[in-house]
Amino acid sequence: MNTELKSNSRKNNMTKHDDKIKLLLAKVEEQQNNLGVKPKASWNTNGIFKYKDGTNFFNLNTVRDAQPLVEALACLLEKESLHQQAAERLGVAIKPFLWDGNSICDWEKDFKKRLDIIGWEARKAQLDDTKKKLKSLVSEEAKTEMELEDIEKSLT
Repeated sequence: MNTELKSNSRKNNMTKHDDKIKLLLAKVEEQQNNLGVKPKASWNTNGIFKYKDGTNFFNLNTVRDAQPLVEALACLLEKESLHQQAAERLGVAIKPFLWDGNSICDWEKDFKKRLDIIGWEARKAQLDDTKKKLKSLVSEEAKTEMELEDIEKSLT
């Protein structure tokens, strides 16, 4: 009898945990749906930022964090400021400042777009990881039930 009580208690705890896991999975699913589609990498520039030395550069498609983008924009802002100061001191009118044939505005838009992509990918990976962890915690009965629900959804 004592063993039967422990077994029922364990089942009640599993049901309680399974219910909470299902709620959390639904929340993750909702957030994944709200995440939308991955932003497209359609650059205003050619996507290759080159420093003046010609040997130091990066491809926007391969940037994984904000640091190189911050450094590149700081470099551009500094160059533009020095360019304007020099023109003022010489008393000459100048054309808009371009870097590698593109305006700072175009570079900045591309840097921001890349950061949006990085943020989207990080959020998606975090949600996928959370979903995987939650699915590993459910009981066998709940796993079977969830699989059946998935199959049922795919058939309608």
